[in-house]
Amino acid sequence: MIEIYYIEDDESIATTVKEYLNQKGYSVFIFETLGSARKAFEHHIPSIALIDWNMPDGKGDGFCRWIRSKWREL
Repeated sequence: MIEIYYIEDDESIATTVKEYLNQKGYSVFIFETLGSARKAFEHHIPSIALIDWNMPDGKGDGFCRWIRSKWREL
């Protein structure tokens, strides 16, 4: 099964997207902060990461650079 980490601070958007992707057969995990997503990445690497640009604790592009510095294949 394809696992998706969805990093989104807007609960309404996150829930809607998760429900849609679940219906398509994806397993989706929502993270409301970059910090909580970073902790999850340290324990498990998903197939896909969807990252909101503006998060309460930083910018999505910086988080993408952090991911790429550790897991080039993601």
